Amino acid sequence: MKSKPKKSKKPAPAKSVSLGRVLNQSKKIKKTVKQAASDLTVVNEVLKQGETAKTSPQTIQQAVTQNEGVEQKVTQAADDLNQVNAELARELAERVVIESELAETKNELAEALVDLSQSQANEEEARQIALQDALTGLPNRVLFDQRLEQGLSQAKRHGWGLAVLFIDLDKFKDINDTYGHDMGDKVLLMVADRLQSFVRAEDTVSRWGGDEFACLLLEVKQEAGVIRLAEKMVNRLADPCELNGTVFSIKASIGIAIYPEDGETAEILFKNADTAMYKAKASEKSVMLFRESASD
Repeated sequence: MKSKPKKSKKPAPAKSVSLGRVLNQSKKIKKTVKQAASDLTVVNEVLKQGETAKTSPQTIQQAVTQNEGVEQKVTQAADDLNQVNAELARELAERVVIESELAETKNELAEALVDLSQSQANEEEARQIALQDALTGLPNRVLFDQRLEQGLSQAKRHGWGLAVLFIDLDKFKDINDTYGHDMGDKVLLMVADRLQSFVRAEDTVSRWGGDEFACLLLEVKQEAGVIRLAEKMVNRLADPCELNGTVFSIKASIGIAIYPEDGETAEILFKNADTAMYKAKASEKSVMLFRESASD
């Protein structure tokens, strides 16, 4: 994930005034102003009566005093109202700041999620590259070894059979020397495609390197079935294939090792399959089981 420049930490806003308290204060001010308006009405009536000399000086004096008190209330109410307006403005400003920070945080989180997704995609791509053969796209020897270990673990737990086939193309170097490596790559792609057509989804065909391939067969019930499958592979590879106007017929040799009879570890099984393949190459047989080669 790409790193982002650290942003300076913003100072926390002043403690927000409770909006509910401010609104309650505003209601009280309105009530005070309403009461003051009522008091002024009474005072005005008294003062009007004083103009007609029907009201005593004492009553007029009381009205004047009451008027001064009302004016003080009005003045205080005006000050309180200004304070409420200032607090409301500050509350609104703080909320705007908070909403802006929340929006910025949301955008940063969205960017982080995009970066995380891209990082995961890059990681998956790198993992695929590390575990696949660059030319054929088949599992490479690293992934084959992993699957063989997993297959052995399951076979031991469930009492299943398992087979390792090691496949070598005969005289493949002659193709590279005669027609060039580009043509050799096309032949390898054809071989990979034909080998894969014989196995199930849970099985594995791997390019081991150069002109060597390996095959892992899970849940093997009969070794005779494995031998027949290997013979079909040899025959299919030998079927003529035309590439850029040139017809090829590929001869292959296959060695077979079956768990547990031919070994109980990945290393021993693969070594024995390799040994059987070389015995098959040296004999007239194209397919050989390890136990058969060991008895020679």
